Amino acid sequence: MVSIVVPTYNERENIPRLLDELDRVLGGRGISYEVVVVDDDSPDGTWRAAEEYARRRGLPVRVVRRVGERGLGSAIARGLREARGRYIVVMDADLQHPPEAVPRLLEEALRSGADLVVASRYTRGGGVEGWSRLRLLISRVACFLAHLLLPESRATSDPMSGFFLVSRRLAGRVPERPRSWKVLLDLLVAAEGRVSEVPYVFRRRAAGESKLGLREMAGYVLHLLRLSGYRPLRFAAVGASGTLVNLGVLGLLHGRLGLPLPPSLLAAYEASLTWNYVLHDSWTFRGQRPPGRLSWLRHWVRYHAAAAAGMASYLAVGEALARLGVHYLLAAFLGILAGFAANFTISSLRVWTGPRRAEA
Repeated sequence: MVSIVVPTYNERENIPRLLDELDRVLGGRGISYEVVVVDDDSPDGTWRAAEEYARRRGLPVRVVRRVGERGLGSAIARGLREARGRYIVVMDADLQHPPEAVPRLLEEALRSGADLVVASRYTRGGGVEGWSRLRLLISRVACFLAHLLLPESRATSDPMSGFFLVSRRLAGRVPERPRSWKVLLDLLVAAEGRVSEVPYVFRRRAAGESKLGLREMAGYVLHLLRLSGYRPLRFAAVGASGTLVNLGVLGLLHGRLGLPLPPSLLAAYEASLTWNYVLHDSWTFRGQRPPGRLSWLRHWVRYHAAAAAGMASYLAVGEALARLGVHYLLAAFLGILAGFAANFTISSLRVWTGPRRAEA
């Protein structure tokens, strides 16, 4: 049996149609299923509408009405605990997640043995309907941030998806009160690479209003930082320690031993880079070495390329801003930020790449 978890809030207009479509694509194919509607005591009576419609149609629907409790993440977690199926699909009630994709999620799980199958808008065959360029840009940036900060998210092209299938075993690892509404991120971290995906087209909302706002966006970024172990802050701390190493080696070679300045600068720079590499490999990006037989030396050289890109960005931005009349100290500071961003991005995506995406 497959369980369909549907968190709801003010979806009275959509829930009957959703239940009908799920019964058509699942019950009509002889697939044993149940629908678990988790409603946050909707003012429009969504929970009551779901109960009455299911009773009238004889559909396998259970409704969990949460009184005095709100939040998409905790609603999904409650649904995962209530579900009885071997596999559990999480989807929205607004029909933007097409019910006809549910059998394909189930088929892919059975075919691949994956514990997590993501319905992706951004893999071949997927897409979105009716989005503005701004909405698409926001979604793409959110996916990029996930891939940048959370290597485990690279197992799917759409870590922002709210439409996915999870095995009962993996579902048990979701906390009772997730820190974010994007529960998929927690599952990607826990899945240990047993991830696959299928394409789908994100449809227009049938009725009602979207509940995505600035608060949800900020919460998403904060959740990413938590799951990553605040990796950008670790990266910055290591960089700061590398600066001290650089100055210390320079002081020793040039100041105390009297070696010429150019080779002393070069040696100090190389010492700080190697220091940074060791700390990043053992602390900042621990466990994120790329799979395969990449030697320590080749990996070390890759980090040098990332550092060189960071240095180039620092020089280019600082020089350009100074030529535009920006005070040299502010120009240098902004150049440092640009260099940090370039170094961190390349280190995350090209040096410490984490697990590879599962083959579909």
